[in-house]
Amino acid sequence: MTTALATRLKHARIESGYTEPAEAARRAGITASALYQLEDGKTKSLSGETAVKLARIYRPFRVEWLIAGDLPERAVESQNTVISRDETPPGYVRLRVMDGEASGGFGAMNQDFPEVVRELDIAEWQLRQQIGFVPEADRVRLVTVRGDSMYPDIKNGDVVFVDASKNYFDGDGLYLINLHGLTYVKRLQILRDGLHVISTNPKYLSEVIPASEADQLHVGGKILGLALLRSAHEV
Repeated sequence: MTTALATRLKHARIESGYTEPAEAARRAGITASALYQLEDGKTKSLSGETAVKLARIYRPFRVEWLIAGDLPERAVESQNTVISRDETPPGYVRLRVMDGEASGGFGAMNQDFPEVVRELDIAEWQLRQQIGFVPEADRVRLVTVRGDSMYPDIKNGDVVFVDASKNYFDGDGLYLINLHGLTYVKRLQILRDGLHVISTNPKYLSEVIPASEADQLHVGGKILGLALLRSAHEV
């Protein structure tokens, strides 16, 4: 049964120059079966991670439109003006997408912190809704989280907003960190015996970093919320 989501994704694929779903799936980095199921209506919703991947190849279609059909559908042109792909459309903020992953599990091996390789335009209204403000250029970035150690706060595959300006401990909260050469998203809390690196999922043990080993932990940014899926106050 064809759904509105399926119709949007087929339209975006064809308009973006991909005649076959398998070709688009390969370029986006998702399985062909996943895209086929989205386009034939078997999969009823589009996850944040998959939406980000498709938005990278379905230019100029907006992520919000791909997910929910929110108008306007296109981010790079208006009725009278064509906007350069290098220019941020009015009413949007360009966020950098990190080429790497953070672990909500046993750690993700990245080169120091993930490098920025792509950019994504997100509407200002959505940023206000998701994180409460519109950030200045290059302050907030997007990182994909893998693993279940932060469940249910953060699920496997969730994409998080990271405030890169908070590259230090700024009070108890969720952070992107590098510890012993591995990248994580964890909750940090200061107690008398040191800095606690906490997993929300009780299956995982928390770790205490004593003051003498504080240089082993590096903060890459503070987590503001989940991109495209849930509001910041839910994290």
